[in-house]
Amino acid sequence: MSVTIAGCMTAPSAAETEASTALQHVTNGEVFSVDDAFNEGPVRYTAHWDRLVLDTDDTGAETTISGTAYLRDCDCPGSERPVMFLFNGGPGASSSPLHFALGPKGRDREEGETAFPDNPVTVLRDTDLVFIDPVETGFSRSASPDGESRYLGIDGDVEAVGAFIHSWLEAHERSEAPIFVTGQSYGGFRLANLAADLDDLNVEGLVMVSPALDMGGGSSDLGHVFALPTMAATAWRFGKSSIDAAGEEEAWEQARQFAETDYLVALQRGDLLGDDERERIATRVASMTGLSSALIMDADLRVGKQVFLENVLADENKLVSRLNTAVTQEKKPPANPDRPAGANDPSLGLGRSNKIIAEDIADYLKALTGLDREDGYRSLNLDANFAWDWRRAGKSPVFSFNATPLVARFLDKNEDAGLLVFGGYRDLAVTALQTQYALTHAGLPQERVEYVVMASGHSPFDEEELREPFAGHIRAFIADALADQGKAGETPE
Repeated sequence: MSVTIAGCMTAPSAAETEASTALQHVTNGEVFSVDDAFNEGPVRYTAHWDRLVLDTDDTGAETTISGTAYLRDCDCPGSERPVMFLFNGGPGASSSPLHFALGPKGRDREEGETAFPDNPVTVLRDTDLVFIDPVETGFSRSASPDGESRYLGIDGDVEAVGAFIHSWLEAHERSEAPIFVTGQSYGGFRLANLAADLDDLNVEGLVMVSPALDMGGGSSDLGHVFALPTMAATAWRFGKSSIDAAGEEEAWEQARQFAETDYLVALQRGDLLGDDERERIATRVASMTGLSSALIMDADLRVGKQVFLENVLADENKLVSRLNTAVTQEKKPPANPDRPAGANDPSLGLGRSNKIIAEDIADYLKALTGLDREDGYRSLNLDANFAWDWRRAGKSPVFSFNATPLVARFLDKNEDAGLLVFGGYRDLAVTALQTQYALTHAGLPQERVEYVVMASGHSPFDEEELREPFAGHIRAFIADALADQGKAGETPE
């Protein structure tokens, strides 16, 4: 059986056993080490895979949630050593993107071959790491063979992730430890909804990466205001924009100023907008975005994101990625015409199937912990996304999703906690301006909110030159939070 002692885990052999909290562990007890780019000397650590049974149906089939943990091998009290829980979004995405961005190993895939080299920007020196795979992602499973579950929905998902966090902390005697939680994309929405269930824990900070905090804002005129700066900066980078700027950030900023003034006022006028003013705005938007004035006029000044992605490089027969507008591919019939255009995004890499089964990650976990599974590690499962129940408790229809007030409520109750948020100039899925608006219109204590916008897409860590500054911001956030509480972030070997 795995045993946690002062924040460090050991085990005699690879085995799956049940703790008193029903949390099951798989580990081989091996001690690894990694050299990071931030300090001299290796970081020694152990790793294990944890599994929690959420419920069992009448046939005995189980619904489970699981994750991979890295614990620093140190002589340090478990009550003082920080723990960070991390998950990605989708919904239907495993934790693998954040796992190999901030964990002790990276994931390099070239020409069908995968390597897992040491990750020099891991934050393991600063905090233990637990990467959570929600139900129907990774090796987490629904009891239903069809992948149906009450945990595939806003409320059930939060319940499952919250149960895993609490069970993990209890099983490893870390309930008093400083806690940080990180969510990306839909994971930011999940984190906002989860925050209220974490009041009994010592949460020092929340980290959100390209968070889908307000998923209703994009359906109004404001959504077009939010998108225009990213469209213009994208067009500028490809030489399609008339904006005179020294760099992408400056192009974005010029477009933002126009979007929040003349463009916003024109959209607000609606059918009352005069023909001359309509043509003037259309001409300006066209010059900024590289699209034709006729297309802008036909769209009533409100060009959809997919229309932009398909047309800005139409003369080169290229499609631009919504998740990272620096990524393009040759226009061709979609791999699966039966699903939404966003699911065929060049950055996702999906074929006809809605699932990406990562055999390399399964092999990695087997070598790391001894975990031997044959049902495939689901790094992305859009079937879970398509099955998602977007209704709240009580099943009343909801047509707007703004979770930012929930973050404000959490920060109001937890006066020592902080919020670190990342956005990307090249992200047209969750635009940088949309996130900025959400963060400044919900009553958040701005002195405890840090918003970092990077020259990146939806995942800043995908850009090699941004990996170290991305991790550096998180390290500084952790250090500042612990320093404010008089706790040491650096623990001795």
